Amino acid sequence: MIDYFALGLTHALIMIALARTLVRPDLDREEAMADEAQVADEPAERSKRRSARRRRDGAGA
Repeated sequence: MIDYFALGLTHALIMIALARTLVRPDLDREEAMADEAQVADEPAERSKRRSARRRRDGAGA
């Protein structure tokens, strides 16, 4: 009896979490993807600035 209750409870909680996730309105917006792309480009920008600073500091020494 306890095994059926445990299985039923966990499956019910998974279904509730899935239903709450699918009902979220921000799943239909694509603005978040544009923000993620900008965040993904930030490390590349930092490495470009860092390499430019190294070149500049190395040329002056």
